[in-house]
Amino acid sequence: MGDKVLVTGVAGFLGSFLAERLIEEGYYVVGIDNLFRGKMQNIQHLLSIKKFEFYDYDVRRPLPTWLFDDVEVIFHYAAINGTRHFYERPVEVLTVNVEGTLNVLRASIENGVRKFVFASSSEVYGDPQKIPIAEDHPLVISSINNPRHSYAVSKITGEFYVKWFAERSGLKYLILRIFNTYGPRMDSSEYGQVIPEFIRKVLLEPEFTIIGPGTQTRSFCYIDDNIEMTLRVFRTVNNEVLNIGNDEEISILDLARILHEIVGRDFKYRLLPPREGDPARRIPDIKKVVSLTGYHPKISLREGLMKTIEWYKKMWGVK
Repeated sequence: MGDKVLVTGVAGFLGSFLAERLIEEGYYVVGIDNLFRGKMQNIQHLLSIKKFEFYDYDVRRPLPTWLFDDVEVIFHYAAINGTRHFYERPVEVLTVNVEGTLNVLRASIENGVRKFVFASSSEVYGDPQKIPIAEDHPLVISSINNPRHSYAVSKITGEFYVKWFAERSGLKYLILRIFNTYGPRMDSSEYGQVIPEFIRKVLLEPEFTIIGPGTQTRSFCYIDDNIEMTLRVFRTVNNEVLNIGNDEEISILDLARILHEIVGRDFKYRLLPPREGDPARRIPDIKKVVSLTGYHPKISLREGLMKTIEWYKKMWGVK
């Protein structure tokens, strides 16, 4: 395997940490991002490193050949993410995530890339029929009337494209179904995920609100564990579909309670109406990735939340 890789969505949460770690391990990283959700501040510290190049580029456009000079591995992380986007701009989610993946795949094959790592999502499992969710669980879209499923449809389609192109070209691949991952650098607005949004509310807002009943459960994986699992499978595994996440289950209400305990705020909250199609439980079965890598997530939820809160406090100047 060569030592030059291309990371799409490099200025995003996952992409920036992935690029950082790849550089630490000696890889030369070419990164692209159109900065719709990614932020330059996430990769500012990488710009002065000789083993990093960044280009403001939208994957909806055909990718130029020069981007792939000596590149042997693609980490395709570019996508429109964030639950509220799924409801408000479903067509754009589909366009970016499907056309973008197709463009990157075509360019990878045309330019002799050897391995393609695709960031899929736990959303492909829909409202799961069995907990914990193993990789052989059916991919479920319960209704074409619910715009939330725009993201799941786009990721299922991306997975199909990856396997179809790989099997016909000899391209090696990994499909990573990523479950809720958290840490510094995440979007803390209403267009982000639950943990940074909760941190914003608990640190900065007078009222703490929770969407839905709070009894819905999830599992949360700290970013360091996500990247460690990803790089271990990248180095050793080909042509597999793998869940990436933590298998510790917690209710959204208990998550909110822990955040209040950490910052020393009384736990008072108001429930808001649930989002349509929000699954009651979503917990990964990670036995497959653990067996392949010998690695199980090590950072506890409380430890990870404390690290994340400290980062946001520093960014916002909160004492």
